Amino acid sequence: MARSITPAALSWRDRAVQRVRTSDALRRAARVGLLARGVFYLLLAYLAAAVAAGWGAGPANANGALTTVAATPFGLVALLGAAAGFLAFAVARLAGAAGDRSVHPLRRLSTAGQGAFYLVMASTVVLFLGGRGGTGSSQQQRSTTTALLLHPVGRIGLVVVGLVVVVICAWQVRLAIQGGYADSLRTHEMGARTRRAARVIGPVGIIARALAVAPVGALLVVAALTDQAQRAKDLDGVLLMLDRSTTGMAVVWLVAAGFLVFALYSFLEVPYRSTHAGD
Repeated sequence: MARSITPAALSWRDRAVQRVRTSDALRRAARVGLLARGVFYLLLAYLAAAVAAGWGAGPANANGALTTVAATPFGLVALLGAAAGFLAFAVARLAGAAGDRSVHPLRRLSTAGQGAFYLVMASTVVLFLGGRGGTGSSQQQRSTTTALLLHPVGRIGLVVVGLVVVVICAWQVRLAIQGGYADSLRTHEMGARTRRAARVIGPVGIIARALAVAPVGALLVVAALTDQAQRAKDLDGVLLMLDRSTTGMAVVWLVAAGFLVFALYSFLEVPYRSTHAGD
């Protein structure tokens, strides 16, 4: 017979979550994660523009961004800082999802999804630093997808992950349109110009990122349902597919511009965002 969880145990867990949420050290480290996120999307904006312009700068994915940073004089230090910041931001988001019961359950799910994403980002950086240079590449995604499709559970997992990505992207678009994204911003500490900037670049950046990422999730579902690993594509694969036509090239430029706006919004969030909220 399964043992039930006692109220005391629940209370202990709640206290642990609240201690994490109120940790000043974690909040400061999470702001490093926000800064790293801004740099990451700034690099993605450049790499996406390179795809549209044919500059050959590198793939527009995590591997391309990591390789670009690693080539700089202080690349190792920057990547170590990014890994620590992503991890701290992930922990803060997961604690916010678990402990902030003042928001809608779907918002908490979105927060948890962000936490999971930045855990993956932190591990990606660590693996890259550990010598696995193909981490975050299109080749790695294809090989992982192929391996998962060999097993029924893996195929179901791809569908679930793809659907979760699409749902979270849709939810973030909704929040951006309704203005809910700003609930965790300490707008009372902003100057008038900063508040106006946040109202403009916040919704534009969030919607642009969601619309760019959603097809990646949808293609995971397609790959799982058709049992064809080549149907799954990362961001670089989606952009290359779009870049085959004049209209598609224009869309790639829009994606690059959207990532740039989201990067600017990330930098704006660094001093003002409540990283521990379940938003």
